[in-house]
Amino acid sequence: MPIANCIVTSECKAGSGDLIEMWAGESGQSCEHMTINIVTSKQQLGKKYNVMATLYLPSLWPDSSISSLQIGLAKALSQYFSLPLSEIFIITNIVESGKVVAAGQEERW
Repeated sequence: MPIANCIVTSECKAGSGDLIEMWAGESGQSCEHMTINIVTSKQQLGKKYNVMATLYLPSLWPDSSISSLQIGLAKALSQYFSLPLSEIFIITNIVESGKVVAAGQEERW
């Protein structure tokens, strides 16, 4: 259930290729349950990042996998949008078992 909600500035131009496959490749993880939502920002104030992402991961992931998923996402976004890593910011939220509902059912792991 790796889910990334990415807010991008209007200057970001989508590249070619499959961003999910890029993320899977960069993180060394399966793309089977990965989701990326991309939303264009209307306005950004303060410290500017061309891509700001919130990454949601289930609490069952070990620290090494969490690290590879968030760093892999940064690299994939950098490649996809042709941006330096310094223009990408990612914050990771860990979701506890039972705090997800899919198809009307609570998911437990």
